[in-house]
Amino acid sequence: MNPRQFDAAFSISSFEHDGLGRYGDSLNPSGDFEAMRKTKKMIRGGSILFLAVPVGKDTLVWDEHRVYGRIRLPLLLKDWHVLDTFGFNDGLFELDLEPPNYFQPVFVLENRT
Repeated sequence: MNPRQFDAAFSISSFEHDGLGRYGDSLNPSGDFEAMRKTKKMIRGGSILFLAVPVGKDTLVWDEHRVYGRIRLPLLLKDWHVLDTFGFNDGLFELDLEPPNYFQPVFVLENRT
């Protein structure tokens, strides 16, 4: 367990970069999922993470970021309870936008552990 835990956290345009090596991190195809698991350990049970990541068709823009679609978004959020979203709807999964025009809705996630 981490020595510090928080009641709330914000992540805006962060996890989609983890594991791609662009910022000096090691290459890891699951780097974003691992970062989400580590973050969950830092958030107290019953507490909240406000998360914004690019949503559209599942895409990897090498070595910049990921875009989360019908396949990867549920995997990113699987260990969290989604309390609410702002700006999200299933129609976003059909968007195939060119950078930098990605849409990043906000997910309000609760740690229920």
